[in-house]
Amino acid sequence: MSTCDEPNPPEVEELFPEDSVPENRVPRVSSLCSYGMRPHVMTGLLRQLLLDHFADPENIEDGKVRRHLETLGAWQPIENGLNQPGISVESITRWNPNNADKRPAVLIKRNSWSWLRKNIGDRLEENLYTGGVSYLGFWQGSHTLYCLAQNGAETEFLTTEVVKFLVRFSPLIVDQMNLMKFLVSEVGGIGEVQEVIQGYAVPVTVSYVAEESWELQPYVPRLKRVVFKASDLMSY
Repeated sequence: MSTCDEPNPPEVEELFPEDSVPENRVPRVSSLCSYGMRPHVMTGLLRQLLLDHFADPENIEDGKVRRHLETLGAWQPIENGLNQPGISVESITRWNPNNADKRPAVLIKRNSWSWLRKNIGDRLEENLYTGGVSYLGFWQGSHTLYCLAQNGAETEFLTTEVVKFLVRFSPLIVDQMNLMKFLVSEVGGIGEVQEVIQGYAVPVTVSYVAEESWELQPYVPRLKRVVFKASDLMSY
């Protein structure tokens, strides 16, 4: 089940002015603490992971990919740090093909989710005192990451870089996102793209299983629903 860290301790809160809201740094994604795993949360996670990976040239394992991104102007010093990593990473629902340029791109598309039952009726346990019933089940889903570039070799190199990153860091993704499973399930064949931009694309599919639990609590405790008169009890 998803858990969140405790709020900042008092000694940390005292370091900030009164009525301010200091940042509470937690190792897990805050959206999980509030809403649990959702499709758009997974899309945002994959996008953020890839953006962070390509934001630093030291993260790029393949020298050919690193040199090519440098020729596109990536990682050049500017006033406020480093510029864009030379690669576009975006959800397929937000990507605008009219603004596509020569930069390599990774487009993220969510696939279908299916519900997996662990128990009959998803029922886990019941609190006999309060009448509350806990439920548990699992979402099984997948995302496809389309690696796009202008030529075939460049596309293959980019795909390998993305796949190696996701495979090697999958144990940490499972831990940080409270997943039951996360893996690269398929790397598709390369294909030519002509509809929007001239280039090639390779689909990379990642599969995962996420737990979801909830509780239904009666409006009033169970014993409060028993109505009787004291005179009835005294008659026995």
